Amino acid sequence: MTLIAVGSSAIWAGQNTILASLTDDGERQRVFGLNFALLNLGIGTGGLISGAVVDVARPVTFEVIYLLDAVSYLTPALILLTLPHVGRRPVAATGAKAADRRTGGYLTVLRDRPFRRLVIFGLVLTTCGYAQIEVGFAAYSVRVVEVTPRVVAWALAANTVMIVLSQLLVIRRLEGRSRTRALATVGAVFAGAWLVLGAAGVVGSGNALLAALGVVACSAIFGFGETMLSPVMPALTNALATDELRGRYNAMSSMIFGISGVVGPVTAGPLIGAANGRVWVAVVVGGCLAASLLALSLRPLLTAAQDGRLTAAETPEPEPARAT
Repeated sequence: MTLIAVGSSAIWAGQNTILASLTDDGERQRVFGLNFALLNLGIGTGGLISGAVVDVARPVTFEVIYLLDAVSYLTPALILLTLPHVGRRPVAATGAKAADRRTGGYLTVLRDRPFRRLVIFGLVLTTCGYAQIEVGFAAYSVRVVEVTPRVVAWALAANTVMIVLSQLLVIRRLEGRSRTRALATVGAVFAGAWLVLGAAGVVGSGNALLAALGVVACSAIFGFGETMLSPVMPALTNALATDELRGRYNAMSSMIFGISGVVGPVTAGPLIGAANGRVWVAVVVGGCLAASLLALSLRPLLTAAQDGRLTAAETPEPEPARAT
């Protein structure tokens, strides 16, 4: 698990940096959204394959899946080897500019006030969102709503289906619209998903079908919010980044998920154990809404182009120099 964590911590920042270097700002939002849809398609496909192969009565089936998984990771490595000019550092500048850029590092990234606000937004949203779907969602569904693990599995499947089917449509709708407003909407959608789950907890075992539908609906609504977050967050990160520090910007953005992935699960257990889960619902809903306010406070710090309010066609081009 430690080795997996080390690999995962490097792959997302590296992949986002490469994708950003291959596209311009007008294309990145669509590319990141498509990448997220394909990621979830792969997760769903892998789940179906492993579910068809593994058998708890035959441990060797798990060994087969692990070995196939290891081989499958060699595929992207081979693809990257066919792209020898991709992922290199930008051409170094000369003179004083080169000296300034060499001194740039994570401190330079943290001095970027808009990006600093974006990082805070990401930490609050992912701690009360993604990190809770990993542990809090399943624990609340089984312990408080009292559904079976099979219902939780169907809920996670609904999440994947929602993302795969709606991602491309959402990307089109986001084109030319404010990124900060989209991020604020994500916080509201996540809060709505947790409220639906809280309502399912109130219903509980009194109406098993309605409770199960609430659990599945929560996961699907959450997935819809993910389709807005996945293209906008990395696109805004790279709109704020410079070419020389793009890797560090993406690394800082990826670090958000690592920190929230520790804080979220650690806090979920005690909160769900208090007041029959009501405290947990109140905290995650309040956190998501607080993230929405942080996103809206970011808008005045951005230019129209950084906020995505200008399409590629509307972005003004520099005036050509006059001949002398």
